Amino acid sequence: MAVQATKPDTKNGNTTPAEDRTAEICLTAAQVICEKGYDATSMNDIAAAVKLTKAGLYYYTSGKQDLLYRIIDYAMGLIEEISHECEQINDPEERLKQIIHRHVITTVDGGGSITILANEMNALSPEQREEIRVRKRSFLALTRETLFELQEAGRLNDLIPEIAALNIFATIHGIPRWYNSDGDMPSTDIADQISRFLLNALLKC
Repeated sequence: MAVQATKPDTKNGNTTPAEDRTAEICLTAAQVICEKGYDATSMNDIAAAVKLTKAGLYYYTSGKQDLLYRIIDYAMGLIEEISHECEQINDPEERLKQIIHRHVITTVDGGGSITILANEMNALSPEQREEIRVRKRSFLALTRETLFELQEAGRLNDLIPEIAALNIFATIHGIPRWYNSDGDMPSTDIADQISRFLLNALLKC
């Protein structure tokens, strides 16, 4: 499935040409990996997609696993940005809505990086995998704690917050299985639909 790529923020242009090129390579590699799967993707595939020789590609990366880690690290950065913004929202219902809404938009517009984070973590080294798991647990904890707040306020349906939190992200991470990047529905509309669906399932009327 083709996934629309979005170029990472270059932070006011304070990056070198090599850093910009590496970011472009990672985004293109993410598309290739989403289409073929990590195991089936070769460095030759990525080199062809970014219009470099294989030797030229190694100027920017030490190998396929290095690219995978960079892609997943970028995805975690997007998720951590959502977390930092949503932590500032006092009302737990609005916080939950924004967690879901922003996560859907990031999944759709994130160049395939969120899909790779969800599906390809086992290909990382043990050290890299543990680092990412710790970072993921922090974001999951925010969602779980938000659900506990809603439960204590009598606003959550008869659900176990831990299981509800896992199901929220299972739903969101399933989007790439059916999402068509060539369709005419923008990511904000998709986020509206999924947010409404999940909130109706989670919250009391």
